[in-house]
Amino acid sequence: MNEEPSTAYIIQLHIPTELQDEIDVIAKKHQGEAATSTDLDDNQKRWLVVGICLHSVISPALRKYVDSILTVLLNELTHKNKIDTQIYQTHLRTYPPNGAFLNYDAVNNNKPNFGKNNSKYDYTIKNAVDLSKIFLQTHMAHYTGFDETCDSSALLGLILNIAKFDPIVQSDADDVRRHIRNPWAHCNFAEWDAMKYSSSFQLMKKLVKDLKLILNKETIIIEEMEKCEINGQRFLSGTTHGLELVNELRQQTHVLAVYAKLVATEADDNCLRVKNELDKFEINILQKVVQLDKDMKTGFLEIDKKLEAQDKTLKNHNTQIVASAVFTLVLKLKFTFTVSDSYNVDIKF
Repeated sequence: MNEEPSTAYIIQLHIPTELQDEIDVIAKKHQGEAATSTDLDDNQKRWLVVGICLHSVISPALRKYVDSILTVLLNELTHKNKIDTQIYQTHLRTYPPNGAFLNYDAVNNNKPNFGKNNSKYDYTIKNAVDLSKIFLQTHMAHYTGFDETCDSSALLGLILNIAKFDPIVQSDADDVRRHIRNPWAHCNFAEWDAMKYSSSFQLMKKLVKDLKLILNKETIIIEEMEKCEINGQRFLSGTTHGLELVNELRQQTHVLAVYAKLVATEADDNCLRVKNELDKFEINILQKVVQLDKDMKTGFLEIDKKLEAQDKTLKNHNTQIVASAVFTLVLKLKFTFTVSDSYNVDIKF
């Protein structure tokens, strides 16, 4: 059975145009006060949004892609080169297709345990993660899996260093690394103008499309990128935007800052610079969230007062209508009974 419409809904349907205009002005005023950006300039915002997309959208997609390719390569090298049981004297020193030097420092705790004494290293490679590490410089191979610990720098490096990857994807990865990831890590905000912002998203979309993923997966990733790009444009526009958007940016900035802090303890000064900038941005956006929430509550309080006054007016109006209707009905009934009595008297006589 259908529920009766709520009083609030009925009141909303009957809000006069003048009152609705007042409510709109109140809402716009408080939303506008809260949405005005404070300390971040446009270039900093673009840098932040691109970094969020690179970390939260591109990296997860590349992790799955890289994992699938490395798993196939592991099976090949296990079968052909016995890489899962190799020892120092016979271990695979270079990657056959391109002669790339293989670095065993970061696998099996070799470097921490044996330093430069390579003859004591454990050269067995038994999983795709360890296989990936021997294609990278030691400082880039501190991740523990194809997960949040494996960042875009390592992922792009793997694609570029391993001939197993499609040459088109390698070309895309090189573009993303040179034009997006590396400049982003240097925190030079001056170069993050509108043109670089737009071209960055174009390059990232091309990379995703050239991965040749299953159509529905590709669609989901592209939609996430487009959402990130559009939200970024709203963030840049200086127009009003709601608590949900700003809070989402704050959460994503926090995730990025936590990751930067993790790698900053093990990598170069760029990571420390990124971490410090993200910490400042997170505080800035958090302040915006708090202020927006406060102003929205104030605005809603004013709107509630207007609606309460309207509710009283409607109730008084409805009472008058009901009273008038009852009075009219009584008069009609009285008139009917009077006419009926007169008619009966006439018949009797």
